[in-house]
Amino acid sequence: MKTSVEVQVLQWFERALAQRPEARKLWLADQDMDQEVRERVLRLLDADQASGDFLEETAVAEEALPPEFPKVGERLGAYELLKPLESGGMGVVYLGRRADDVYDQQVAIKLVRPVHLLAAAEFRRQLISRFEDERSILARMSHPNVARILDGGSTGAGIPYLVMEYVDGVPLTDYCKQNKLDVRARLALFGKVCDGVQEAHRHLIVHRDLKPDNILVGDNGEPRLLDFGIAKILEQEPLPANGKRQTSLSAMTPAYASPEQVRQQTLTTSSDVYSLGVMLYQLLAGVRPYELGGLRPSEAEAVVCDTLPDPMRKKLEKAAITDAERKARRAQITPDIERIVAKAMHKEPGRRYGSAQELADDIRRYLDGRPVLAHPDSTGYRVRKFVRRHRWGVAVAAVGLVAVLTSAVVAGWQAREARRAAEDMEQINSFLKDVLAYSDPFVAGGTPTLAQAVDAAVMHLDRQFADRPDLAAGARQVLGTSQLKRGNVTAAREQLEKALRDATAAYGPRSELVFNVRESLAQVANHEGRVEEASAALASLHADLKAEGMDEGWLYFTVLNNRADLLIQQERYREASELLAEADAMPLETIKGLAPDSRAVVRANQAYVAHSLGHLEEARALYEEAESMHLDAVPEGSADLWILHSNLAFLLTDMGLPEEALALRKRSLAEQRKVMGEDNPHALSLMFGIVIAALEQGQVDYARKTAREAMELSERGLPQPHRETIMARLVLARVLRDAGELADSADLLSTAESELDKLDSEPAGLHAAITSQRRNLCARASEVAVKIAACAGVSAPEN
Repeated sequence: MKTSVEVQVLQWFERALAQRPEARKLWLADQDMDQEVRERVLRLLDADQASGDFLEETAVAEEALPPEFPKVGERLGAYELLKPLESGGMGVVYLGRRADDVYDQQVAIKLVRPVHLLAAAEFRRQLISRFEDERSILARMSHPNVARILDGGSTGAGIPYLVMEYVDGVPLTDYCKQNKLDVRARLALFGKVCDGVQEAHRHLIVHRDLKPDNILVGDNGEPRLLDFGIAKILEQEPLPANGKRQTSLSAMTPAYASPEQVRQQTLTTSSDVYSLGVMLYQLLAGVRPYELGGLRPSEAEAVVCDTLPDPMRKKLEKAAITDAERKARRAQITPDIERIVAKAMHKEPGRRYGSAQELADDIRRYLDGRPVLAHPDSTGYRVRKFVRRHRWGVAVAAVGLVAVLTSAVVAGWQAREARRAAEDMEQINSFLKDVLAYSDPFVAGGTPTLAQAVDAAVMHLDRQFADRPDLAAGARQVLGTSQLKRGNVTAAREQLEKALRDATAAYGPRSELVFNVRESLAQVANHEGRVEEASAALASLHADLKAEGMDEGWLYFTVLNNRADLLIQQERYREASELLAEADAMPLETIKGLAPDSRAVVRANQAYVAHSLGHLEEARALYEEAESMHLDAVPEGSADLWILHSNLAFLLTDMGLPEEALALRKRSLAEQRKVMGEDNPHALSLMFGIVIAALEQGQVDYARKTAREAMELSERGLPQPHRETIMARLVLARVLRDAGELADSADLLSTAESELDKLDSEPAGLHAAITSQRRNLCARASEVAVKIAACAGVSAPEN
């Protein structure tokens, strides 16, 4: 159901308030929204500014308050208003006291922001509902580190209010600075902050706006968690009629927001864990991990979602502290502390701490001198991130080349007017005769390979249909897809671009054949490392198919799976999961014509998502189900089965079964080479996994040999520069580093970095992987007193 204009205005207004005052209108101009919504938000921002400068200040002057607001000295129920204190995204806070002689107690009284009184009735209802949500949230919790709610109601003018425990304290960061707490004391204090957040999570509540200003510390050293104004109650969030959750546009503080929050994805308690990690980073390093001031929203999103922060010890250089304090704190921030913060701030929700309690427990393990659970991402993890390669494009069933070409060309012929039938059929027969002749081993001088047959078909196609784009289009689409499958990406692009031109000219831009070709070209873009372009192309195609009522059939199924695959590459797992579920639910009779193992590919992708989110047992069960589905459909095995085995092997490694994982990889690689030959780049996924697994088991010589083979294969079989060639260099660099060949390892890292700069778009995390490898290399060089030129100025490693 479409969100009402009033609700959209409220949501966008709240997000605008989260920006710096001077940047709000510029930020709003950069957002995608209806013009009516934009104009109404602008009017509210003007009204917000006109309602008094007090809205942007901590101290609030009573004379600046609008006339609808109660005055100092007036009573709200049993409470007297003493003075206005401050304002937030939703309301204005007064200092008050209990005034009914039952007992004397100072309280904080929060009322709706006056600017909202200028809005329409639906707008006010939404805001009041949000206020009531906050009251409900606070009423459910009782914890020494969470501010309690005492009462609530509405003023005579209809303004809702909350009466809360008054916390006489200062923000978390200010308290640590004023009391000159060392690192251990800050960690101990932060453990209590985590306890308060865990209390919220225990009630299935996500705070969504954790930041130092929302955590006040009293003179007794106890932190109190405040402001649940935009919190989310998970168990009370109903599913819409379509069964899909919509992402809220609620306000947030971007500097502390998680990647999934910035991307406006579905939030869980893991989002709060990320925000805790940002706060802990700031508490220890003296500065936030990212400076977003002056960045446009898209730039800020890229920083939060794709950029790894510097180690805290390095960031101390920018902290506003004395040199003595900087030196002391650098010594106190140990690698274990760096790992704890890095785990809390992991880009992937599934690789963070599972709860605020787990973060608190690891902090206390560190303080007690016990081993911590946090550990750096392994090279194996990074390999898994960049080389997963399910058949991208759930393809039409592979039948004989001639049969496919026949159906493709005849389909084009049938679409034309009957008066040209005889002429068309003569050309079709001539073309098929040439292809069939080449497929005859007595004519071809031996049994031709599939690659040779495809090349011959291309040659005959150009000659036979040079002046008939209507007949050529379908055949070009089939041939281009075939070339893509065998790794000839450049030739595939050439045929598919011609197919798009021919099909558009012959059948129009909204024809089914044009849609088929667009899907194949998106595959090409993905294979060439142009992930963002591929993602945009598939999103557009997805929308066009739905608009044309073509949301059934094999093409729609293919687009769902492939969009999910791209979202997986971008670490947007929950969005991917929704698309995969839709594909999985499509009736079998609507997707006839697909390869028999297509549903198994979807199930394997679901397993990959579960693994990435940290659900290891669920992932293994899904992989095993997918494997069974593959073998039922294609008993002799297929490329997708071998890739499934590669990803399953990564899972087995994460589950502590490395020997089982290595054996599975070796067996799958041998089976794959029997069918696809030695030079198919689809083998890279398995080869990378074998290298890392062998290295971790001490098989250095075998790892070096396989790593060199993988790099040479990627150089031969892929267009350069390519993300998998870069990954091949990183894998070999890791092997050479462990083998003591440090100079060669450094050269490979430099080459990888140079190639990365030439990619159209950087796969998230590759730059961080290079940086991490270089740090570890330089640490090794320092240990053995070897000088490496590239190590000049490189900071200590994270792990």
